[in-house]
Amino acid sequence: MTRLELPLVVPWIRLDQEAKAEEEAALRRAKDRSVAGFCLFGGEAEGVRRLTARLRDAAGKKPLFIASDMERGAGQQVKGLRVLPDAGVFGLAAIPDEARAFGRLTALDARSVGVDVLFAPVVDVRSELGNPIVGNRSFGYDPDRVALLASAYVEGAFEGGALPTAKHFPGHGATLADSHDAVPIVDEPVQRLEARDLAPFLQVLDMGCPAVMTAHVAYPRLDASGAIATFSKSILDRLFTDARGRTDIAVFTDALLMSGALGGGSETDAARRALRAGCHALLIPTDPERLAAELLDGADQALLDAAALGAHALATFGELARGLDGGLGSRGSSDDAVPVTVAERALWLAGGGTLGPIAAGTRIVVIDDDATTDRGLVLERRAKAAGVGVVIVRLGKGQPSPRIDAGAAPAAIVVMSSVRAWKGASDLSEMGRSLLSYLSTAARSAIVVRMTPRAGTYGIHLPGTGPDVETALADRWFPPA
Repeated sequence: MTRLELPLVVPWIRLDQEAKAEEEAALRRAKDRSVAGFCLFGGEAEGVRRLTARLRDAAGKKPLFIASDMERGAGQQVKGLRVLPDAGVFGLAAIPDEARAFGRLTALDARSVGVDVLFAPVVDVRSELGNPIVGNRSFGYDPDRVALLASAYVEGAFEGGALPTAKHFPGHGATLADSHDAVPIVDEPVQRLEARDLAPFLQVLDMGCPAVMTAHVAYPRLDASGAIATFSKSILDRLFTDARGRTDIAVFTDALLMSGALGGGSETDAARRALRAGCHALLIPTDPERLAAELLDGADQALLDAAALGAHALATFGELARGLDGGLGSRGSSDDAVPVTVAERALWLAGGGTLGPIAAGTRIVVIDDDATTDRGLVLERRAKAAGVGVVIVRLGKGQPSPRIDAGAAPAAIVVMSSVRAWKGASDLSEMGRSLLSYLSTAARSAIVVRMTPRAGTYGIHLPGTGPDVETALADRWFPPA
């Protein structure tokens, strides 16, 4: 058995779960020659800062990178850092300079805790309303606008000292299934795929984006074999051919533990197929040690060559990340105000310009459809200061239906939701839809604001959540004295 000794594997660090055990495992893996970097989830800012420094010390001379899914700002993963509005809010209301600030703020916050690679921006175009997983993670429905804002985000990320990653190539926006749970298929003409889905990626790459993440999605018109993009040499060859001959693009698989990659097989089989197709980084296997032990066992020369090519690409990428250490930028004087400015404009564009103050002595109900701990807090604080009552109802998968008294009809109902595969095509869970219907019926005059991926049949719709979006709404309902 030939154990992998090339840096190809990118395990996760789940500080949002068994933090101590995860830290110990990461410190051990940082010394492993098969590990190129990590994908971080969770943690407190100071603890993450200490851990990333220790990981790099443990790696020694190896150029180890630390990546994270920070689509909504660094605070999406690390407590104590700023949570920014969803890309959908920027897509609705931002100009390129503001999208650039979005990337810069995210990168600067990420680098403050030692994260140097952003698994963002999402460059998928929202072409399918029923898509269960892209939603307001995207900049929107117009390929030209997605390309414009994603390119500006990339520039901002570089200015903030982090490496951006465009995902999910060649586009996950037209699917009706989520690749976490299935193998989505987009069977559309090549010309449409090129104009709608591929074009934004190519523009972002033309701006110098150093990496892409593949989609576990099949495109039969691009690859008649039916292979998902992660396993398709013809699709990945197109990436390098169309990107003006660039050869310096690092290609990450989406997570190997996803059903879309496994297709009933093993993670080792999936990793081998990904390498043969032209992927470089093997992202988030459930058992990195087993993958390293099995990957090259009995490998032919083609697989060995693919592994060597991937290791070279990731070593170059890691050196690029390390080279950013001395070149950190600084946020512009107006950067901190950009997210709420964009949120205010988005609220106005969504029809919220006519909203006026809510009277003291009434109440509002906030429905958090994802059982988070931070949504609704800005509205709660501002409402209480204005003498308005607040009820926050947090819903989650598998939780019992909540009991809520509709006797005192609310003056306003705010619904907050993110895309989740288990919810199906709708952006609200069945429980969330039921509760909204009940409250809306009981309080027919209530103002309804949906901070959700999709608009409903009534109410004001904002394509995203976040403290800045809540601040924009609170300024209308509870204006400062």
